[in-house]
Amino acid sequence: MQSLWQRIGTASAATPFGVIVMQTIVWVGMSAIWIPWAINGGDVIRIVLAVISPLLALYWVVALVYGIRRRRALRASRDD
Repeated sequence: MQSLWQRIGTASAATPFGVIVMQTIVWVGMSAIWIPWAINGGDVIRIVLAVISPLLALYWVVALVYGIRRRRALRASRDD
């Protein structure tokens, strides 16, 4: 599982930090919307979106954590 997180972090290295933050906010928000919609009215598209959106939210949250670590490491190396 750790290698999966590292692959996500490596894949997101070329993505600007602002895009990572925006995508994280969007997908966490969409998960918060689509999951209750799927529970209350279970048509197929809502269920599919309720399954996919948390996976994308998880991806972008992991990318955000790695992006924050990268920025802190760059800042620390610049300060030294």
